[in-house]
This record gives sequence, structure tokens and C-alpha cells, in this order.
Amino acid sequence: MSDYLSANEQLANFYNYPVNIDGIKAAITARQSFKTNRQLLVNELTNQYQNIPFSTKQSANLNSLLSNKTFTITTAHQPNIFTGPLYFIYKIIH
Repeated sequence: MSDYLSANEQLANFYNYPVNIDGIKAAITARQSFKTNRQLLVNELTNQYQNIPFSTKQSANLNSLLSNKTFTITTAHQPNIFTGPLYFIYKIIH
């Protein structure tokens, strides 16, 4: 974990952007060129959760996905290389 957080060169092939705010900015800049159907995303999420009442804040967050200035960070199986669920605790602490 410390090698990842300190951007150890040996791990550079495992991610595309530096592990810092500049890396996040670079990822967002690159992502802006991807075509995204934001309306479809919002519609599908709304349909998926139609039986669960949203708070005002949740509705605002969902609708913010319509803006081309809104981006999300999504993780999948990658955290498993950092001991599974414990990885999320490290991320929160960091």
C-alpha cells in the first residue's frame, strides 16, 4: 500500500495516472473526450431505484450526473490486490 501511495515506479504499469490531484485532473481531462449518454444513465438509475425514496440531496446528486462537469470515481476488482475490503479503509484514511 505504501508503494502505491508513494507512486513507486514498479507499480506504474498498473495505473494510467499519477496518484495525486494532478492525476485526477488528467483523468478527468481524458474522460471528457468519451461519449457519454448522461440522460440514459440518470434514467436507468432512477428506474433501478424507483421503489426507494430519495432525499433532496440524493436527487440533486443524481441530477448532477446530467452535467458534463460531473465525474464519478468507480472501483471494481482492483481493490482486491490491496487486501480486499481493507483497501477501502486505507482509502478513507488517505
